[in-house]
Amino acid sequence: MKPEWAQRALEFEAYLKEADMNVPTMKENFAAAQVKPELKAYFESLNRCLPPGSVRVLALSESWCGDCVENLPVLAKLASLYPFLKLGIFPRDQNLDIMDRYLTGGIRIIPVFVFYDESGAEIGRFVERPAGAHAFMDEARRSLEGLPEEEQKRRMYKARADLRKKYREGLRDETIGEIKEILQRRYAL
Repeated sequence: MKPEWAQRALEFEAYLKEADMNVPTMKENFAAAQVKPELKAYFESLNRCLPPGSVRVLALSESWCGDCVENLPVLAKLASLYPFLKLGIFPRDQNLDIMDRYLTGGIRIIPVFVFYDESGAEIGRFVERPAGAHAFMDEARRSLEGLPEEEQKRRMYKARADLRKKYREGLRDETIGEIKEILQRRYAL
């Protein structure tokens, strides 16, 4: 993360104060996020090995985005439990200069979590949602083919509501697992 960006970064609580939507849901998601024992061992081990703030995470997010509402609180929970993670949140729409450096296929997809090691080298990125959520939404979109536009809108709304349930039923664990995989690229223990 560029040093000149650090002054613009928000901590999770400050981000929630500025957010204009979904704040209660993000607080609930933060409170509900838990690290399973098989993942906890890795994070605790890394936390013992690395000084506070060793791994910086640049997070691009907006409170109106359902994937941000689900995944940003999970990352914030990890950062609160494991001080080796230093989270800096950037509201996407106020930081397009930063967002445009982290496009996905030329598109401003959020959330984007960019992980940097202690030397400032990028370790990896988590973009939008975990693989299971991508698969669920891809299947939902395929099921819409050939339907009238209004029916497509209705079914996509339902799919998004169903996706929120799936996060509560295990996709948060998948998000944490994918973050662990990113960290393991640099910190194999």
